Amino acid sequence: MRPLAVLNAIIFGSAAAITFGLVAVIIIFLILGGRHPELSAEIGPLLRNSGQFAALTAVSGLSLFALLKELPWRWTAQAAMWFILAAITGIYIASRP
Repeated sequence: MRPLAVLNAIIFGSAAAITFGLVAVIIIFLILGGRHPELSAEIGPLLRNSGQFAALTAVSGLSLFALLKELPWRWTAQAAMWFILAAITGIYIASRP
């Protein structure tokens, strides 16, 4: 595998793991939400972050597939992946106290 494909696979695997973890937390929050009303304040940011990482997972997966199969749109997919990754990074840096 080429170095760019390895880096793409690392991003895809990391994004998938984060998405899986966030979705698991959403399920737990939904189950416990009736008994712990303070969790309702956290569900909005949790859903937003889950959506961001789900988008990164989907785009990086498509990008990895296109890169490995050498499809004509692989560089467009790479650009989209790097853009989403940069956008998520910028959002997190901007929201730090």
